Amino acid sequence: MKIRFAAAAALAVIVLCVVVFTMPPAESYQDPDTFWHIEVGGQVLDTGQVPHTAIHTFWGDDKLPYVPHEIGFQVVIAWLYRAFGWAGTYLLTASCLLLLALGLYRMMLVSRRELGLDSRGREAILTLLLLPVLWGIYDIYFTTRPQMISAFLIVWFFVFLREFQLRPAARYMVLLPLLSLLIANFHSGVWPVIVVFLGMALLEALVTRRLLRRRVGWRWLVVALSVLGVGFLNPGGAKSILFILTVTQDNFNLLINEWKAIQFNSMGNLTATLMLLSFVALLPFSVKRRFFRFEFMLGIFFLGVSNYKYHLFLWLFVLYFAAVVIEDVPGLRRFRLRVGIAPLAAGLAVGLAVNAVYNFQHVPLPNSFKYPVKEMDYILSDFEGPGRPKVMTLYGSSGYVMFRGGDVLSDGRQDPFITDDTKTVFGWTAFEQSMHGFPVYVTDLAKANDPDYIIVTRKNGSSVFYRTWVKDYGSPVKSGDFGYVFRVSDKEEPSA
Repeated sequence: MKIRFAAAAALAVIVLCVVVFTMPPAESYQDPDTFWHIEVGGQVLDTGQVPHTAIHTFWGDDKLPYVPHEIGFQVVIAWLYRAFGWAGTYLLTASCLLLLALGLYRMMLVSRRELGLDSRGREAILTLLLLPVLWGIYDIYFTTRPQMISAFLIVWFFVFLREFQLRPAARYMVLLPLLSLLIANFHSGVWPVIVVFLGMALLEALVTRRLLRRRVGWRWLVVALSVLGVGFLNPGGAKSILFILTVTQDNFNLLINEWKAIQFNSMGNLTATLMLLSFVALLPFSVKRRFFRFEFMLGIFFLGVSNYKYHLFLWLFVLYFAAVVIEDVPGLRRFRLRVGIAPLAAGLAVGLAVNAVYNFQHVPLPNSFKYPVKEMDYILSDFEGPGRPKVMTLYGSSGYVMFRGGDVLSDGRQDPFITDDTKTVFGWTAFEQSMHGFPVYVTDLAKANDPDYIIVTRKNGSSVFYRTWVKDYGSPVKSGDFGYVFRVSDKEEPSA
């Protein structure tokens, strides 16, 4: 008993240290999409209505179509921001990380149960397997975006789906549709993933003939129909859950880095490369000639090598395979130390609580070198109206501009800005203009879109085009950490 208690205490301390010292709260901020998510969510809180047109654009608030496919997340994050400021948004991050960790741990137990492996005494090893994966997910993917919520929802959906396959209890007929409904309303863009998982499980049940059993088949039918049906119960309907078809139109998504293929031979992607190699190394020892494991392996491998965005699924499900490999490691076959899940949960909860308290004492602020913080301070004090200033800047910083009070040419919402209605100069959509226009075509974009202000980065300001901007608009009216502000309507204003 003393050995078990000491092991549990040591495990809790390890988890606590990992959370506190390698998962600082500041790492979850500074994503460019966070800002417009908060603004859209705030609009819902203010009006009580879900927007179906893009707000705060050069075209007004009622012209460009917008698919509200992440509205649940937007409302929650906007409420937390209004109630507690930037520190409050970390409360969502911490909660999602805790729920994800518990889901990943449960997934490892289910994986072992599928193969008839006893997990008693394996808890310490499973926890140590979990920690580096959890750290990687947090460090790479846990920015303040909808994927924080969808990550743990998808993992728990998978866990309950596998448990339902093992024992088709009635509770899963409620839990699985409920998770489908939540995913469809918080991050419906990834909802098709759970449909694929469901299809794989159905195919497995058909191959193993479980689906043909009367007492099992009708329950599978209820689960399948309800999971699919409730997915349409979201503000955007079918357009939301099929949002992938919108963002991949004409390959517009490939202009964004996270949608591009990962260059695994680059040192900048070393972490992704190591994860891929680890996953491949596990496969010979983890598929175990099981049909589902084989088809699931193919699916996760495809997602893992597709692009940075989908690579997340490799991190989420590598532990499903790793959990059974420890039986093939000679030094671990006889190792047994029963400590339960309590140390993991306690260490995570305390560590995340420490980080949350620290966050409220040292309130994080947007990085003024990454976003036009001081530049927007100037614009908002200088602009006399009416309405909101039209501010033209790069795609990656436009979300912050929109959040602070400016109307934008294009931002991370993407779907409103790839429509034909936004095409002006060179026949480019607003999205293409914001991606291709800086710094080469700034003056052409300004003539076509008539902004009140232009914000360029310091890197852009060092280009040969700077003299052209000074000639057309006068000297910058503001120089900040991010870059320079040009007032399009008045080129005689001296530099700040």
